Amino acid sequence: MSTPAVRPADRYGDRPPGSRRWLWPTLAGVLVAGAAGWVILWAASDPVRGSLVRWGDPAGGVMPVTLEVVRPAGVAVTCDLVAVDLRRVVVGQTDVEISAEGDQRIRIRAEIPLETDAVAPQLRGCAAVDD
Repeated sequence: MSTPAVRPADRYGDRPPGSRRWLWPTLAGVLVAGAAGWVILWAASDPVRGSLVRWGDPAGGVMPVTLEVVRPAGVAVTCDLVAVDLRRVVVGQTDVEISAEGDQRIRIRAEIPLETDAVAPQLRGCAAVDD
């Protein structure tokens, strides 16, 4: 009969029983989940939101658009609208200013002046106006 060979742990990289291999991946997972949660809460806390509802075909050097803005009551808002061509190059731009009066959810019609043909509008963003 032969005796089983002994494997030196330092030579073959065997870990001793009870090692904490799970500690670092678990800690990394908790940190990533916490960071993702913080980013989601930070993004959701923006009190002013805007979105494009519809737009029409460019005619007469302008592109008509309708945008919807949701804001806290009594807050004036400025929205930045651009029009782009097939290569996504900006060919028109306008700022839409919305007064503090009116409903919290409001739809605004605007026209983007064009330098050349455009295919689509983009809403770059809306922000509350500081008094």
